[in-house]
Amino acid sequence: MNYKTPVLVWLYMIATTVGEVFLFYSAKPDTFSVTVGIGVVAMVNSLIAAIFLMNIRKEPPVIQYMILAPLALVMVLILTLLFALAQ
Repeated sequence: MNYKTPVLVWLYMIATTVGEVFLFYSAKPDTFSVTVGIGVVAMVNSLIAAIFLMNIRKEPPVIQYMILAPLALVMVLILTLLFALAQ
């Protein structure tokens, strides 16, 4: 079994988590751009985990594109909640 890919994905997730914490503490935590930035990084992390750890990259292209629809809907949900809570 090839352990290179899971270890690299794990290191990527650790690096992005450190980046998220740095982003949170370097700026004002309640600003809209920090919240959106952390949400985008979390969405990319979930996409990377699905592609590499669930072997989605070996599936047919139709299945690969089906993953993008829920991710887009989750991003719309997050943005809607952020706009609703901002008022």
